[in-house]
Amino acid sequence: MYHMLMSQTTGLDIRIVQATPELASYVDSLRTSFVVKARIKVSMCGDDYDFDVDSVEHPYEKSVAGTPDLSYLGKNDAAIYLAFVGDQLVGQVCVQEDHNNMARVWGLRVEHGHLHHGIATALMGTVREWALGHGLHWLRAETQDVHVTACMFFRDYGFVIGGFDRLYLQATPGCEDETAIAWYLQI
Repeated sequence: MYHMLMSQTTGLDIRIVQATPELASYVDSLRTSFVVKARIKVSMCGDDYDFDVDSVEHPYEKSVAGTPDLSYLGKNDAAIYLAFVGDQLVGQVCVQEDHNNMARVWGLRVEHGHLHHGIATALMGTVREWALGHGLHWLRAETQDVHVTACMFFRDYGFVIGGFDRLYLQATPGCEDETAIAWYLQI
């Protein structure tokens, strides 16, 4: 799959390609850390969930371990998409059919210098096409409460919070006090 888009806001030529074994060196080669300056606080608002953003008293840098995304190359029920501007890798997303007939989305990343240029939106558009092409009509993503930018992106893209879990990450070193947030989008 190959898409060439022109970002409406920045005029960047964004090229989205499906990762293949020949492009394996690009997979998971994006940044692996970010500064946590705020956290999401999920609450019930009527019958739905909503969130507020609370600043943290002492900002800190959080490193994110790479995922074994290479194991998904060449599978029929999964794909990894890479976003390039020119020859520079600027984004990545992974998608896989899950056991609930939904498309599970993870590993959505955009390089710091390329945030707010339409790259994440272009990657999600490709994920939508992939899901629909596999007969799936729901997308599911998970974030943590420390990923404020990701939470705001999913909300602005149209996802809704389906639930959250304060204990899910208790056994994950470095994530013990984080809350997992599940996001859903019917497509």
